[in-house]
Amino acid sequence: MTDFHQLFHQYYNLVYSIAYQVTKDTSLAEDVLQETFWKAYQKECALKDPLKMKAWLSTIARNTAIDYIRKHKKEILLEEEQVPKLLYMQRDHTSDVEQELEKAWVEETVKGHMKKLSPKLQEVFQLNYYDQLQEKEIAQKLHLSKSAVKSRLHRAKKEIGPATKLSLMV
Repeated sequence: MTDFHQLFHQYYNLVYSIAYQVTKDTSLAEDVLQETFWKAYQKECALKDPLKMKAWLSTIARNTAIDYIRKHKKEILLEEEQVPKLLYMQRDHTSDVEQELEKAWVEETVKGHMKKLSPKLQEVFQLNYYDQLQEKEIAQKLHLSKSAVKSRLHRAKKEIGPATKLSLMV
């Protein structure tokens, strides 16, 4: 146990810095730090060469941090004012509420990415995504060729990115 206490103090900074580099969050990095040393303590006998302790702990820290990121990436944070509004929309249907929360998150993500588009791309994307117009209808409305609309729409969707890919297919 004394050896492990020394090990903890010797590699604390290394493990914390790896955890923070991956998570970019101090509280998550602290959780990863604790989890890393817990895993190391439980599997200390798995380390055959004590000279590789630094690399072994680094690997555990990196993998644990990645696991934490995957776990927490799916959590959706909402402002307090959004929750009652969404709960009111689907009062008694838990799965519907979850769907509405995810839909609201996707919409906010799309809006945020849309603001970064050029005005030409925003206009075409707005007409297709929000107004549900087809490429031919957009071309007529904006006095553009269908291929120009198709190209702009493709570029807009590409710039908005894979985070919203599923919502754009709907």
